Amino acid sequence: MKNLAIAWLLVGIGLLGLSACEKAKVKAKARAKYEGPIVVFGDVKTIYSENALPKIKILANEQLVFQNGDVRYPKGLHMSMYDQHGVQTTTLQGDSGKYDKTKQFYEAYGNVVVTNYQEQQTLYTTQLAWDQPKREIKTEKPVKIVTLYERLEGVGMVSDEAFKRYRIYKPTGVFPLEK
Repeated sequence: MKNLAIAWLLVGIGLLGLSACEKAKVKAKARAKYEGPIVVFGDVKTIYSENALPKIKILANEQLVFQNGDVRYPKGLHMSMYDQHGVQTTTLQGDSGKYDKTKQFYEAYGNVVVTNYQEQQTLYTTQLAWDQPKREIKTEKPVKIVTLYERLEGVGMVSDEAFKRYRIYKPTGVFPLEK
């Protein structure tokens, strides 16, 4: 009889322990960290300047800002870059984009178009990254670059951030031969 009472006591303690574990799991789920945006902006115009001259201007229909400083542009973005005199040199537009604050890294997705007005060339791709610390633009996706005199295509590309000097990987294209 004594053994039976001890067995029932142990079963009761076990059930209470299971109940406590379940309650702890529920509390942990209730305290799960929120991962969504902390701020949502609509019709955004952001201008980064240096010495009172614009360097970068970003236009977006929607901007999501996260706790860690990352930014998402889920409804497209249009970015303009300016030279040291405040003259617009390059534009980038995409169907969506994001900014990783820790890496200082922008990415554009979808129908990505980059136009360099000084060089009169336009880049078309589906994904493009701008690495601010390295001051370079790159992609591993198919690219097409069109100028007044040539059309170059390939898979993968790296460029300086002004899109003046670039290297296309696996290139093909049509361009004039010098005599």
